[in-house]
Formats: sequence, structure tokens, C-alpha cells
Amino acid sequence: MSEVPLGSSSQRVSIHDEGKCDVSVQRHYADHRPYAEPPGRLEDLVGATSGRVELPVTIDWGPRRSYDMSTDADRRIAYERVLREAASTEELCRYLDGEALVDAWGQLFLPRRVREMWESRFPSLVRAA
Repeated sequence: MSEVPLGSSSQRVSIHDEGKCDVSVQRHYADHRPYAEPPGRLEDLVGATSGRVELPVTIDWGPRRSYDMSTDADRRIAYERVLREAASTEELCRYLDGEALVDAWGQLFLPRRVREMWESRFPSLVRAA
């Protein structure tokens, strides 16, 4: 049996010795896991934009969970983690700031589904990217 890519890296064709072919599609966890629902308005996001914020272990289980929200780099890292790992809309509202999110949106590395959920709810994020 041999395998060859088909179209994209997530599709493969397996060709068996007897000439039979199977097409498989790899599934990615990020495409299927649940994400917290965005709030109704960006104004509902009232997180800190200065000072240090320590994220709970349920959102950031790394050794460094404290971020200086007045620096762009720290704020972007914290926002990426919150957007990916928050369990509720309330957590999103607690740790994200609407205006700062719009400013950082184009620089955030996010799963495709997260980006699509937020951009469909808030078209201003599409324009900001």
C-alpha cells in the first residue's frame, strides 16, 4: 500500500496492492472542539488594558500565566489564549477589551473557526485585519 497527498495536506489517497483506493480526510481538533460564544457587543468586553492580569489555569496552564496588558506582545498572547480556551462568554468579557481586541485582531494567531465565529459576529474585525 502507498499513500499520496490529494489536493491538500489534510487529504490522502491510499492505494492498496490489489488496486483498491481509499480517500481519507484528516480531522483537526481545532475544527471540532467547542469554543465560547462571543458576546453580543464588543462593548461587553471590559478586560484590563493596563497592569498585570493572571489568567486562570483553565485558560492558560503554562508556567507563565501573568501578562502585562500595557504591552502589545503580552496582550496578544493573553488574547490568543483567552479566545482559544475560555469556557464561557463571561470569561471572554472578563479578560478581553473590545477596543484593544479590534486593534490586535489582525496580529492574532487563532484557529480558523474562532476567527470565523468572531468575524461573522463583528464585521469591524474583518475591516481591522
